[in-house]
Amino acid sequence: MRRLLLLATLLSFSLGCGVVPSPEEEATDAAREAARKVGERMYGQSPRTAEEIGRSAAGIDGVEVLRLTGTSTRDKDGVDVVVRTSGSAYEGWLAPEEVTVRRCFTIRVSGDVGVGRGPP
Repeated sequence: MRRLLLLATLLSFSLGCGVVPSPEEEATDAAREAARKVGERMYGQSPRTAEEIGRSAAGIDGVEVLRLTGTSTRDKDGVDVVVRTSGSAYEGWLAPEEVTVRRCFTIRVSGDVGVGRGPP
């Protein structure tokens, strides 16, 4: 009976560990959230040139602008901004260590957004 109880405990513990996201995944989610905030900040502003958008995005703490594609938000395709952000999470229980990742994301800034829709 004790062996069954021990086996059930070990099995539930090992299955539970597979559900918990790794620290790298959590850090990537934090970086993605930072990029989403950049998109929200760029969303809904008046028509602008790619240079103005790049300058505005570069002024946000923790954001590096790597590339701009397009000329203006008035164009059909808008402006694509490639940004690099970082995110961090902790791993370990007894002696937690910080895991930091840097990820790149593409944000499209366009004047062609339907009424009532949030940023893509």
